[in-house]
Parts: sequence; structure tokens; C-alpha cells
Amino acid sequence: MATVPTVLPLNVDFTAYQVLLPVKGKEFVVGVHNVEAGKSLSVAKIDCCSELRKLLTGFEHIIQERLNQSMDVATFVEELKDVLEHILLAQPQVKLPPAAFYGRIYSEIEEIGWEHIAWVAPTFMSIHLRFFDRAIREHLVQIQLSPDYPEREPSCNADLPIALEIQWRAGGRLKDILSQFEQAAEKYQDFWTVMEDIDKHVWVMEPEHPSRSNCFRRIALGGHCSLCITVEPFSPRMLPEYRFFGSDTAVDPLRLRMSNNMDCWKLERLLRENLEDVLGITFPSPQDSDRDDVSSECIICYSYRLLDGKEGASEKGSVPDRVCDNGSCGRPFHTSCLAEWLRSLPTTRQ
Repeated sequence: MATVPTVLPLNVDFTAYQVLLPVKGKEFVVGVHNVEAGKSLSVAKIDCCSELRKLLTGFEHIIQERLNQSMDVATFVEELKDVLEHILLAQPQVKLPPAAFYGRIYSEIEEIGWEHIAWVAPTFMSIHLRFFDRAIREHLVQIQLSPDYPEREPSCNADLPIALEIQWRAGGRLKDILSQFEQAAEKYQDFWTVMEDIDKHVWVMEPEHPSRSNCFRRIALGGHCSLCITVEPFSPRMLPEYRFFGSDTAVDPLRLRMSNNMDCWKLERLLRENLEDVLGITFPSPQDSDRDDVSSECIICYSYRLLDGKEGASEKGSVPDRVCDNGSCGRPFHTSCLAEWLRSLPTTRQ
């Protein structure tokens, strides 16, 4: 890893920069915006990853002071590196568990079998367990242990639609955790069957990369229309919460069919099959649909997800939230894009 900061300009005006900042074995990415040549960075804006943001919490006034005193980005970067080094030095060091801890963890892994181990941290304080449900779906349970395990309850997480609160008693074992998550996964077998059927047969617009915890799907209907549904994990074949997205001209007939045809709903069928039957349509599929017909890209900026410069923007940036009410158009757009476009027109009046 490099030890010297790297400063990269992001535009020809040199008003925005990306900085790769190595500090004590870590490398942080920092964005510096609103830079004015020949002036201090007092009005500059800083964006960074969540880890760095957490480190700087409580030191914002110091960062602003360093910005006020810096006349260029390189000077500020050196100041920021100095601040971070002092912060990291002041952080308490991780306390390693006693030797008995490692012997216990090794015996507990032997107890459940090494085939259930997906990953173990070098300190053995973080472990990922693996198991397969009866549909041969692989599941991972992320476990964070404290040095005084098993007296203190470990932190556990898995990709379930409803978070599981493990039942823990002092002296518990890894096999107890694994057993509780295996039992919890059994409750969601039909839910995952329903959601996998949707993901396989229809054009899912959101989430882009669904996980087993996601209960929400935005399904393309064609003609720049979509159906947003939220599925109940314990009753996945019942009518979900739903909302149509599109011009009134296009979606009003669908709303009417949904209201009038509910007597066709049969709980023995998959959710997708019921929705198609009630609506009287076949959902577009990724295999045989025209992308232009199902696309929901903003007609103004030609992007689907409007990046906001924050960490994870590719997954969390805003998507088009309005559509043109003109029945011959019906194209979606971001509200912010429409506002910017209107402001750019000399004929626009507020």
C-alpha cells in the first residue's frame, strides 16, 4: 500500500478532487468539492466513507479549521492526515481474549463440524457459519464474539426477512446459534420460493441485487409502468401491499382490474401467477422483453439511479419518482432533474 496521499482532479476546472489517503495501514477515499483557485478552502465540501465519517465524528470543528487555513488541496490533505494519525493513536487497542478462549472456540467448531465454517478471522473473534436449508439454499450466519465469550452474548446476523433475536444463556455454544438460525430459516421456505419465482420470471427493476432479506420488488409492466409490491414473509402468497407507478392513463385500467378480479386469487398458486391472472397480463421477462419498453430511465438525465456522491450511491441513489401524465409519453423522471431543467429555461416563471 502506498504511504503518500494521491490527489486526483475530477474536472478540468480543478474545483473537485478525489484523494486516496493512506493512514496507519488503512486507505481512505476522500472527496473535496467547491475548491476555488487562489482562495482558502473555507467553503469547500468534504465527503468520505462511513468508516472515516465515524472516525471524524466530534472533530468536525478541527477539520473546518484546517480547511480555513489551507490554500490548496495538497496542504489540506497533509493536515487531514495529521489529524487522522492522532485520532487513530488515541483509539483503544483491541483486547485479545485469553488462551482458554481459543481452545473453547476450536472445540466448538469441532463440535458443529468444519464444513459449517465459511470464514474465521485471525483473532477467532469473528466467525461466519454456513448451513443449507431443505431447498439447498446456502445461508451464512455472521457471528462477532467478545473476549469474555460465552458469558457475554455474541452479536449474530443472517440474511433473513425478519431479524432473529437469538436466545442466549451464559455458557451457550456455537451449535446453539447455528440451530436457532436453521430453525428460523425453515419458517421462510415458502417466502423464498415465491420471491425466487418472481426474480426468475419477471423483470425486477428494484432491488438491483435482491438478497434473501428483501421483501420489496418493483416489477416492470412495460410502457414505462411498474408495480411495487411488499410481500409478507409469513404469508407470501396473500395479496401483498402494492402500488402502481406510471401515468394515470396507463395504470388506471390495471388498478380497476386489481380491484374487480380479486375473486380469482388462489392461495395455492404462486404470487406471480395470481398477480398475472388478476391483472390479465404476462409480466415482461428479462429474456424476451425490449429494454426500451421496460426502461425507467429519467427522460431528462438518461440515468435510472441518480448518484448523490455518498457511499453506496450505486445502490441507494434516488430513482425516478414522477411520470409524465401525458398518455402518449408516460416517461419517468427525477423530480430534482425536472426542477433543474425548469430553472435553466429563461421563460420559466416561479
